[in-house]
Amino acid sequence: MNEHERYFFDINGYLIVRNCLTKSQIGDLSDRLEKQRRQESKDVYGSDRTVGLSVSTEEWTAPSLLEWGGMYLDLVDIPTIAPYLESLLGVDYRLDHDYLAVITPDTPRRLYLHGGGQGAGGEKDIVGTTDGGQCYFRYHDGRFFNGLVAVAFELDDVSSDDGGFACIPGSHKANIPLPEDLRQSASQDDLSSMVTKVGVSSGDAIIFTEALSHGTVPWSGTGERRTIFYKYTPHAVAWGPCFYNYRNYPGLTDNQIKMLNPPGAFGGNQRGGWGSIRERQVQDK
Repeated sequence: MNEHERYFFDINGYLIVRNCLTKSQIGDLSDRLEKQRRQESKDVYGSDRTVGLSVSTEEWTAPSLLEWGGMYLDLVDIPTIAPYLESLLGVDYRLDHDYLAVITPDTPRRLYLHGGGQGAGGEKDIVGTTDGGQCYFRYHDGRFFNGLVAVAFELDDVSSDDGGFACIPGSHKANIPLPEDLRQSASQDDLSSMVTKVGVSSGDAIIFTEALSHGTVPWSGTGERRTIFYKYTPHAVAWGPCFYNYRNYPGLTDNQIKMLNPPGAFGGNQRGGWGSIRERQVQDK
């Protein structure tokens, strides 16, 4: 992140990374998605545990976009995004969960703002009734400290008038809960003047802290919005209750394997972490 990007993220809580995906990469992601849509058409795919939960669902497992292979595996640690995540989360971070949302002119949707400040979301907030140690933003001693950070990869052009991502810039630093009359909007005409609609192009990515009050604006576009969400945390932090099993995905790099390991205090190297600590303790005696 350059100086301008760091400043923009600090005061706004989000950042757009332009052209982080090539046309070839967009094509691979799109082709694999459309194959899935032909088999099963739905609005949300992936491992987001806020959708479709039931008492019969196994607690620690969930379908994942990674099972689609190709670029969906590459997105775990894509070079155009990795430096931003390292600046926002530190060296050791992990993929917490993923999902893909498809919005069409026929998709009923209203803006539901969620997140906001230091646990200011409130009891009705879907990111958690408080930040709970998972959705937070801090800046100290020259570096960012974030909990859950989202990367939204856009497969289609989305103008700010179409709908899509919106937020209240700066609300990641809020100390006062979001007023309830601002939380929901049935149409774009109902939006508060505090809400900023963010336009993007195909291949762009929006990176934002989940401490930011954000949501999806009611869709008024003629086309579709297909957005891939990969959400990351510091390695010792978890938002979702399910974890990845990297053994299900052959051919991963060492770094991808670390990023898919369950949360823990020793980062991606869970097995070797405690041993190295013990070795240093012995050496210091």
